[in-house]
Amino acid sequence: MPSVQTARDAIAALPKGPPLVVALVGGTTGIGSYVAKTLAATFANEGPRLRVYIVGRRADRAENIVSYGREKSPGSDWRFVQASDGSLMSDVDRVSREITRQEEEAPFAGGPPRLDVLYLSQALSPDTIKPGELPIGTPQPASYGITAVRNHSTFMKTFFFEELAEKHAGKISFTHIHPGLVDGPTFYSDVNPRWFVMLWRVVKPLVSWYMTSPEVLAFSSQHELGGGAYAVGQRGDERKDKVWDHTTETLAEIERCNAA
Repeated sequence: MPSVQTARDAIAALPKGPPLVVALVGGTTGIGSYVAKTLAATFANEGPRLRVYIVGRRADRAENIVSYGREKSPGSDWRFVQASDGSLMSDVDRVSREITRQEEEAPFAGGPPRLDVLYLSQALSPDTIKPGELPIGTPQPASYGITAVRNHSTFMKTFFFEELAEKHAGKISFTHIHPGLVDGPTFYSDVNPRWFVMLWRVVKPLVSWYMTSPEVLAFSSQHELGGGAYAVGQRGDERKDKVWDHTTETLAEIERCNAA
């Protein structure tokens, strides 16, 4: 693993590369917001070299990030795309089409941009997926739980992203990283029980040694520091094909159901 200074040097060199277009799904809070702020700081004095799409549900939270980005990096282009429910394929498709529309109407920096996507949405429907020998699809009921779901999701996302990156080499790249426990406003959200919020304020100092700081998180989310929770070991290209086929078949079935 490279040193933090090496990561900082690499990130500082980003503005010297091609124009950067970033879509941050779930970018209004937590991980996405930390990455957005780091990008704003990196491109602070670089002029129009960066375009960022903040995808989220709450416009008020997005406005805070967008305002920060525009103030910190005045030459950059910051946009908000509202989502309703990122777990629904129909909403994922709508958001993707909106970003595509904006990119086609106003291509960034006069040339083909590099698109780096931090993909946080759970996009698969469990109703049409059957478990198999490999961790593809929904875990069996007997083993269903946090660990099993995480194993399946990391396995499928990793190979699915690799296949997409290979099919569209030079045009798109993906970052899939599980940074561990990251502190953020979600822990203090009104949707949590009051007892949990109070307990977290007490427990947080005790678990701080095991948490990932926003600074380190932002570095690793820009694929410079390393790490991750891939849980797959060898490359296993044949597994990549199985994941690709399984996912595309599932998405096609969802599209047929939506069209019916």
